[in-house]
This record gives sequence, structure tokens and C-alpha cells, in this order.
Amino acid sequence: MSQYSILSSMGVQNPMQIIGYTLTQPRPDTDVLRIRYERPKGSFLPVVRSYTFGRSQRTQVSNGALSQAELVYEVSPVLSKAILELDSIVQSKQDRSELKIQILGEIERLQEEFNAELNSLKQLVNRLEH
Repeated sequence: MSQYSILSSMGVQNPMQIIGYTLTQPRPDTDVLRIRYERPKGSFLPVVRSYTFGRSQRTQVSNGALSQAELVYEVSPVLSKAILELDSIVQSKQDRSELKIQILGEIERLQEEFNAELNSLKQLVNRLEH
């Protein structure tokens, strides 16, 4: 079973190419999930795929009187689980990009120190020649 079983059941075959998603509610009884991908160069696969989820209706009685009942639409359990999986994918990518920035900053700092040390050693060698 895939680590992202709900997304897999929705037909998502490349979860690691997901870069984000949006969730809209065009009608009270419908949710639309749009998943954005970063595809390899030359790929014919779409960069955005949309999924529509219906909401189930439930009557909610208020103040114990059926005459004051209202309709409530509940989010699809599949959509709720898919959002959890998408959040874990997107969050791990954000964590990795932040880590990448930190590592590149550290490399830059080390490179500057290394170049300064090399210049210092070259100056010492030049003094020996005179």
C-alpha cells in the first residue's frame, strides 16, 4: 500500500511532483480540489488536475425543535484524508527548500572563510620569496 493511499485511489501517480493545492467551494454541496504539479521538462502530463467532491446533507436540529432545523453540508471524508496527505507532501517540500537555503548559506560562508585563508597563505608564501 502506498504512503499516500487516498491520493493513489484518486489516481495521483506522482505525489512527489506535487507542489501545492487549492480548495474551493463553488456551491454549498460541492468542493473542488486543484492539485498543482512540477513536471519534468518535456512531460505531457498536466500541471494542474482538478477533483470534485460532493458534500453530504445532514439536517441539524437547533433548540430541539424540528421546525428550526437547518441543512448542514459535511465535507467528504475522502477529501479530508486527501488534504492531510497533501499537507504532508507540501510541508516536507517547504522544509526541504528551507533546509536547502540554510545549507547553501553555510556553503557560501565556508567558501568565503576558505578563500580568506588561502589568500593569507599566499601572502605568507610571497613574503618568503623576498
